[in-house]
This record gives sequence, C-alpha cells and structure tokens, in this order.
Amino acid sequence: MSKKTFKILLTTRHKRVHSGSTIQLYLLAKELVKRGHRVQALVNGERGKPLRDSLLPLEQAGVKVEVAQLTKLKYGYTIPELFWLRNFLAREQFDVINTFAGTDLSNLIPASAGMFIPVLVAYRGLATPLDFFNSIKYRLPKLRKIIANSEAVKEIMVRSGQVPPEKITVIYGGFELERFRPEISGSKVRAEFSVPESAPLITIIGHVKFTPEHRKGGYYFWKAAEKVIEQRPDARFLMVGKVDRAKFEQVASARLKAASIITGFRADIPELLAASDVLVNSSMSEGMAGVIRESLAMAKPVVATEIDGTPELVKPGETGILVPPENPEALAQGILELIGDRTRAAEMGRQGRKLVEKLCDNRERVDKYERLYFEEYDKATRGEAYFLAPGLLEKNYE
Repeated sequence: MSKKTFKILLTTRHKRVHSGSTIQLYLLAKELVKRGHRVQALVNGERGKPLRDSLLPLEQAGVKVEVAQLTKLKYGYTIPELFWLRNFLAREQFDVINTFAGTDLSNLIPASAGMFIPVLVAYRGLATPLDFFNSIKYRLPKLRKIIANSEAVKEIMVRSGQVPPEKITVIYGGFELERFRPEISGSKVRAEFSVPESAPLITIIGHVKFTPEHRKGGYYFWKAAEKVIEQRPDARFLMVGKVDRAKFEQVASARLKAASIITGFRADIPELLAASDVLVNSSMSEGMAGVIRESLAMAKPVVATEIDGTPELVKPGETGILVPPENPEALAQGILELIGDRTRAAEMGRQGRKLVEKLCDNRERVDKYERLYFEEYDKATRGEAYFLAPGLLEKNYE
C-alpha cells in the first residue's frame, strides 16, 4: 500500500531564504518534495514582480513559490491582501499549512475564517515572551500544533502565553549532513582573506550591530574583540552577514580594524566555519541560533551567552563555553581559553558534532514533522471535523 501524500503550504513573512527560520523552511520543503508531497511556499512580497534570487533554490527543489504581502494587520493594503489570501486558500485546498513566523499566522487566521484546514501548524523560534494579544492566536483551537525550536521556547510560551504544553512539540532545527562535513578544508577561505594558518580566526555570523540594545549582541562582541586583540595580536575576526560597517569604522580601534574581515552575506558557510577556530554567539535573546548548530556540525566549538535555548546545544566544557550575556570580559576570556588550547577546542568540536548528529539531522527532523502532520490529519478528518468538510476522506492520495 502506498503512503499518503499531502498538499502542503509553508509560509513566511520574510522575502528571501537567507537565515534562521527561512533556511529551516527550505530544508523542510526540499525533503518533503523528495518524499512525494506537493509543496508550495508563500513568501512576503509584491505579486507580479520577479522572484528574488535567494528564492530560486526553492523552485529548483520542486516547490511552487507564491508571493503576498504578509505584514502586520495595520496597513492600507491589508484588507485586499486578506481577500486575495482567502481566495488562494479556497482555490488550493491545502491539507497542511505550516507557518514559520507570527505575522503570517496573524494573516492566515482571519483570511481562513470559516474554512476547514485539516492541519494548521505554527513554528516558533523566538524566545520573546508572548503578550496577551499575541498569545491568543497560539491558543486558538484552529491551530492544531506549535513546533518550538527549543525546550526554552516551549517553556516561555507556556509561562507567558498560557499555551497548553501538550499543544507544543519541540523539534530542533536541522542541517544537511552531506553539506556540513568536518573534513571540508578552510584553506581557500584563509587564503582569500590572507589569514595565516597559525592565526586564530574568531567568527560571528548574523545581524551584527554595534549598539548595546540590539538583541544579537554585536556591541559586546566588539568590546570582547578589543580585549582579545590586546592579548592575542595575531588573532583575526571574521564577521559574516548583515554587519553595520559604518558603525564599526566609528567605534573600533585601529588595531581591531586591521585584524577584522567583514564579508556581508555568504553562501559558503561550511567553508567559512571550516576556516574558523571558534564561533561566537553574543546574543541577548535567542530561541536556538542556527549558526551554533552549524558550527558544531563543522566540529567547531562555540563561545556563547547563556540564554534561552543555547545551553541545549552548548554544553560547558563539552561543546563550548557559556558566558553571561552583556559581559564582554567573560566573552573575551572564553574566546582566549579556546584559541589558547587548540587541542581542547578540537575535542569540544568533535563532541559538538556528535551532539548535533543526534539532535539535528535534517532527515530525522523531517521525519518528526511528517509524523506530526499525519497524526494531526488523522485526528482532523475523523469525528466532528469530518462533517465540516464532507468528502475529504475520499481524496485520492497517491
């Protein structure tokens, strides 16, 4: 007997696949297509315009990409967009809809009022507490399950939003085993940036701003880097992603500027990590940073702030070092410890690889998503839910 396949919609408020939840959406979609499901993605943007280049891998993986303005419900075009979304949902008749941000969920709920969606699932990766109004959508019966990317995020949703714990399933973000391989060489990257093999390379990846209030903690990374360069003038600092270059030029010392490399967005993350000695995550709030998972996948240890879901992957003395948030002295000391003992750092990296192989293999992650979809679909298409959509059980799945 052949296995049932679903028609699945994955949504995000973001406009491109470049980081965080959008990468997780892409990895999920790609694997679901391989398993025979019919997958569409709905992303934020203006209809009628060419797709962004970063969305092309979704299409190349066999995912049909649609565009709508999925924004906060307060703009002049909100009502027309909700009508378009409602017509889209009525026409396509999805078996499963999985949202990947709070904003797209906020759009889908009013747009689908009165409609029967067999399985509506929401992904939650933010460690931000839920306020009263934001928590309502997560408690609605129409939303069958919430997938949290860490135990910490689940606990925050239960505590701050009174979301029933049984409604939340923890599934860690995934990575592709075949892409993130510790045997990859970082020599080309070091050669590209003229970093000697003997020089410690400390890397931060993400949205790096150098102001104290920004939640990603770039300010504290800068302060720590100044302390590291004082003791290790041979160290180099690699900043990848959306980095505020102008601010860095204003605040950094001449010595740190000379030792720093700012790349902007890069696609060769495995190679960049292969070239690195240590990954730093200095965030003040983080459900579970994907760069931590990817660094450990490349057998590279992590120095990170002890916040939210981070301790679930960064085990002190085993896979990296945890330090208090907003503490550049402790952050610098953690970096110095690891670049000062490469043997110890290498062993932490090996342990990190073992841990993420166990918890974060994307194929096993998709197994869990797929199992959840089947279980919730089975519940929804029996009993009272069936009478809301007669004939649904007779759909011809192949």
